[in-house]
Amino acid sequence: MISSVEPIPVTVLGGYLGAGKTTLVNRLLSGDHGRRLAVLVNDFGEVNIDVDLITSHDGETISLQNGCVCCSIADALGESLDRVLALDPAPDQVVIEASGVADPAKVAAYGYGWPGCRLDAVIVLADAETIQAKAKDQFVGELVTRQLRGADLVLVTKSDLVSPEVLDSVLDWVRSIAAVPVLPVSRGEVDPEVVLAMSRSDLDVGSARVATRGTSPLTDAEAMFETATLALPGPLTRARLEATMSLWSQDVVRVKGIVWVAEADGGNAQPHVVQRVGLRWSIEPATTNIDQETEGGRLVVVVLRGTLDAAALIKDLVDAE
Repeated sequence: MISSVEPIPVTVLGGYLGAGKTTLVNRLLSGDHGRRLAVLVNDFGEVNIDVDLITSHDGETISLQNGCVCCSIADALGESLDRVLALDPAPDQVVIEASGVADPAKVAAYGYGWPGCRLDAVIVLADAETIQAKAKDQFVGELVTRQLRGADLVLVTKSDLVSPEVLDSVLDWVRSIAAVPVLPVSRGEVDPEVVLAMSRSDLDVGSARVATRGTSPLTDAEAMFETATLALPGPLTRARLEATMSLWSQDVVRVKGIVWVAEADGGNAQPHVVQRVGLRWSIEPATTNIDQETEGGRLVVVVLRGTLDAAALIKDLVDAE
């Protein structure tokens, strides 16, 4: 029986000053996404948390009614991570808002090696109105382009403030710099499933939280994405799974779930945590108790609206090698 504690996923939000990181952080803290988030920020004063959500505030940590907490990076980042990892109950996920003048790829190094953590994604925000001018600036241009190149996913914010022609030009330019999926965002509205990582509570894929749209009008964010759960008919070989993760295009924005992976020598299949953000993916043995509710497991996928073909995605996974 597997009983080890699953590492807590860490997502890094980067981007130059004014890109909209704090707006996105506010949406994550107040959103109805069902996760206990611990958000690390440099300055509480910049985070406009709804007073009605706050249950306690001790100067370094703000606790919210929805189970989320917002913590200041008062000292070294490692000390702040230790503080939130020691919370009881532990957070499902840690989100680090990097300073606007920081290199998010360097911040992400903590997600790779800090005890109790694992890196999920580096998501960089870019202001549609100013990103190209900033990239040409003699003082900050190198930093701005380095931030983009360190991303797994780039969100082009304030896309509603430029014309469609300008937006298309900006998106193409960012893609040429970053070589990762690039998505336009208006008013910080982005489906939390795109930003947030696999959390420990998501490992119960039998009850995976799939976005439901109902009959209410779609927000800008919801209109961009579709979410589906793929129930797999049986275990997969690791080679097949790796080939599919490499095959799927940038239209597949997020992948997360549990897949039972068959051993090459014919041994028993074992549950593995599978996730993909942008073009980066990982397949790791599950370290928590997993009930095999389907023969092969389940994957939740988030794709650009209009591109979802669940049957084709499953076919990619189960076709003979």
